[in-house]
Amino acid sequence: MIKNSILLLCLLSVAGCTTQPRMPATSAPVASATPEQQWVRRQQRLAAMRQWTLDGRVGLSIRQQSWSFGMSWVQQGNGEYRMDINNPLTGALMAHIQQQGSQVTLKAADGRLYQDTDAERLLQRQLKLRFPLKNMRYWVRAVPEPGKAVTSVRLDALGRPEQLVQDGWVITYSAYKGNDTFALPGRVQLERAAEQVKARVVAREWKTSF
Repeated sequence: MIKNSILLLCLLSVAGCTTQPRMPATSAPVASATPEQQWVRRQQRLAAMRQWTLDGRVGLSIRQQSWSFGMSWVQQGNGEYRMDINNPLTGALMAHIQQQGSQVTLKAADGRLYQDTDAERLLQRQLKLRFPLKNMRYWVRAVPEPGKAVTSVRLDALGRPEQLVQDGWVITYSAYKGNDTFALPGRVQLERAAEQVKARVVAREWKTSF
């Protein structure tokens, strides 16, 4: 009986000295960034993109005329790019466009070379295509062209534009290639109602380098 009492006292003594585990301190909740804040981060991040490649196809309509073609676009910085325009059915090269500095060169399917200092003018004169190339290197990535006012922008929950209005064009975005703020669009639709111009870009593949 005495032994049992001594054993019980020892057990109670050990239990009383046992350190109770501490619960981790609860950190204060971090406020999620608003879509507008993420939109600013997106523009800053994509402005730092050194090179990108877009492979896809384009549908273009101007008033009663329409065209479709494959497109492979390689952009290096802001001043240099090269673009292949291909037959959408056969893949045959229709034209190769390259800009280095202020000089733009178009190589037609027959091998002839044409040059200009304005890519849009060259494209319209030689291929009869009205395509906003100057703005497109920004718009196709779902960011506005720097230095020009944005009329309006509608953002999704991640700060990516669903619709952007700039320079008289309405650009609509969908099917982003990823689930983060910096994802690039899978579909881009452009419309300029004043000139009855519509274009649709479907991205098959994006490659980027920062």
